[in-house]
Amino acid sequence: MKTLIKLAGSTALLVGMIGTGMTTASAASQSGDMHYTADCGVKELRMAKGSYDVSRAGAIKGSNYCEYQIYAKKGQSISATIVGNDDLYPILYGANSPDLSNQTVTLDKTGEHTIRVLQPRNQAREGNTPKPYYMTVTVK
Repeated sequence: MKTLIKLAGSTALLVGMIGTGMTTASAASQSGDMHYTADCGVKELRMAKGSYDVSRAGAIKGSNYCEYQIYAKKGQSISATIVGNDDLYPILYGANSPDLSNQTVTLDKTGEHTIRVLQPRNQAREGNTPKPYYMTVTVK
């Protein structure tokens, strides 16, 4: 009975947090980066066994960006395509930060890699209208 009461209390707290918008702020602060918003969807990119690609939908607003994590091995190649908005582009975040929409990049290390979807500064300054997108990341 005590477990049932705790479960009901936790559910009520979660419903209250969603109603007040605390989950978005919490998700942003937990990611360690306030530019990460709930509009980005699930942050981890995980491919199904035997598959070479994974997709995510999201929306970029102003100078914000969406950040995704993917595990890949040294020597694999990675690319990304974005459908829905020509102003947005995916980059492999790092020392060189190549644009993945116009080139395939061969990875130089095994481990977690970060892909950011963002827009050029001049488009970011133009307004706060959300720009929706659908991204497909391919790793071979």
